[in-house]
Amino acid sequence: MTDSYAHLMAAALLPYSGLAPQALRLRCVGVLGAAEAIAAELNRERTTGSEAVAALTGLIVGGLDAAPDVQDECSGAV
Repeated sequence: MTDSYAHLMAAALLPYSGLAPQALRLRCVGVLGAAEAIAAELNRERTTGSEAVAALTGLIVGGLDAAPDVQDECSGAV
């Protein structure tokens, strides 16, 4: 199920992102995991609905930016 949601999410966000499609899909997988963890916090009443929405929105919007790949930055380092 995560695969289909990640694909759907990446397809919807691709026009707004400078990331390559595969990199964006991988970030979507991460955001979906975060959404599950935030939902668990909400169910345990450790956060409010508005805090949960704000946190997940921040993760989604922050993940759209094209940043250098960490592997690319470290490729010459040992």
